[in-house]
Amino acid sequence: MIATRRTKAGCLILLVIGFSLGVGFVLGVLAMKANEKKKENPAFWKENAMKHLEKLHPTDEQRQRFEAHTDKAVGELTTLRKGAIESVWQIVDQALISIEKDLTPEQKATFEKLRPKPPPEIARP
Repeated sequence: MIATRRTKAGCLILLVIGFSLGVGFVLGVLAMKANEKKKENPAFWKENAMKHLEKLHPTDEQRQRFEAHTDKAVGELTTLRKGAIESVWQIVDQALISIEKDLTPEQKATFEKLRPKPPPEIARP
């Protein structure tokens, strides 16, 4: 059966639409990951807070005080965040140690490959 010109054009249009949807999905996922990564940066926290405070139309003197308050808060939040991450990894490490006790030697070899790695900012003994 021979495909008509209309059928070929319809298939081509569907192919272009499918390709566009795929590219849009991939770009959306990449943009979301980049945005999430940016939100982990304390410099972004300060920048975002100062942007919101600009809506108050502060004077230069107020802006300097706002920046000092924001710097202090970001420093405290950074310390709190690091402490929370360390606490989480202490719990994970305890669970991993408990699990490892119940493994056979063959399972331990595989378990070492599967073991989650802590983020680089966490100091490991």
